Amino acid sequence: MSIWHDKGKAATRPSLDDIFSGPDEFGLLNVKARRVSSNAPLEITSFEAISAFMDQHGRLPSDEGDLSEKLLARRLSSYQDSRGFHAILKPYDRHGLIPETESMQDQTCGSAFALAEPSPSAYEDTTNTVATVIDAQDVTSLDDIFASAAFNEIDLGDESIFDIQHVPTLADRTSPDEIAQRTVCHDFYEFEHLFRDLHEGLKSRSIETVRFQQSSQVQEGDAFIMEGVLCLIDKIGEYRLDSTGRYDPRLRVIFENGTESNHLLQSLAKRLFSDETGRRIVRGADSVEDAFNNISHKDKRAGQIYFVATLSENPTLKAIPNLVKIGYTELTVEERTKNAVRDIAFLESPVKILASIECFNLNPNKFESLIHGFLHAQRLKMTLTGKDGKAYNPREWFSVPLDTAREIVRRIIDGSIVHYRMDNTTCRLVKKVV
Repeated sequence: MSIWHDKGKAATRPSLDDIFSGPDEFGLLNVKARRVSSNAPLEITSFEAISAFMDQHGRLPSDEGDLSEKLLARRLSSYQDSRGFHAILKPYDRHGLIPETESMQDQTCGSAFALAEPSPSAYEDTTNTVATVIDAQDVTSLDDIFASAAFNEIDLGDESIFDIQHVPTLADRTSPDEIAQRTVCHDFYEFEHLFRDLHEGLKSRSIETVRFQQSSQVQEGDAFIMEGVLCLIDKIGEYRLDSTGRYDPRLRVIFENGTESNHLLQSLAKRLFSDETGRRIVRGADSVEDAFNNISHKDKRAGQIYFVATLSENPTLKAIPNLVKIGYTELTVEERTKNAVRDIAFLESPVKILASIECFNLNPNKFESLIHGFLHAQRLKMTLTGKDGKAYNPREWFSVPLDTAREIVRRIIDGSIVHYRMDNTTCRLVKKVV
């Protein structure tokens, strides 16, 4: 049975273009951008920095501005060109910086396109036209197009200009063993704190950047700004030379957007050289000491373990031999002890800093439990009265020689403490008898 449509009614119906171009009476399109939370992914917080620049200056960041503005401009260009970021960033795009993609339009319009009226040409006889067009279902590559009958009928003109006659041909270059590819960095959590520190340093200008100069000086842990994006050299592969004899190992490069690549050194250097905003981040003097102590860029600084002695005039405390406080702080020891006279943790008295140990990847709670358990017999067991008249019990003070306390801490950090015990008579660390 045939279904007849009333063409008169169809002509009076508004099209989708009429609907979307008409007034938004109910404010359906007034969608506010989402707010960025403090624990948002790095690409979202970076995009929010671009939006904040727009809020402050009322314009897009420019390549003609200072270094920080150039970085924002290059990052925005990268986000606009990378379709993979469009769906992620569009909900936070309050200035309309991210272009609409087809996938977004499909999500917005839903199945409305299925309701559109067919055009008059849809009813025309297109048999002759179809005969000369390749079936779209059969096309899976450019080779399919070039091998089709329709392509063979195209007049390619005079091809003699492609015949090399007076110029010597170059020998085929050695093909690379592998092409660098950007992939998802599955252990990005190990690097995220490094990128946050770099951003803070660049913002406060406490980190110095210089133009990239020599590829031979690239080391593991070095950071660069390439095309407006921070990247970090995590690993340098096996020693290899390129076809010209240059040092050219393959690298593991981590990018701030959570991806990684396996660039060759010379390829990375070429991109940094050609990039006007390409920069190398200068390492601090402490990196030399870290390398000597076998501390890598992925080791996260936990804080300092410190040893202090009290300068209290309390006769009871002065009578206790080798009274030492073993504590932990994420600050420096000087910052932690500057208010010692008002802190019961320091017996409300001035203290003398005896030593400190820098710690990486340390669990503070576990460390405190091990110290208190191992030096249980040497722990100060006394109730004191504070300046406010309230009683308190010191927790981190021990009657133990400083060299013994330092050895205990070092062995807790390296894990060898399980092979030792305390001699409570001599207050010395002795090895267990197997």
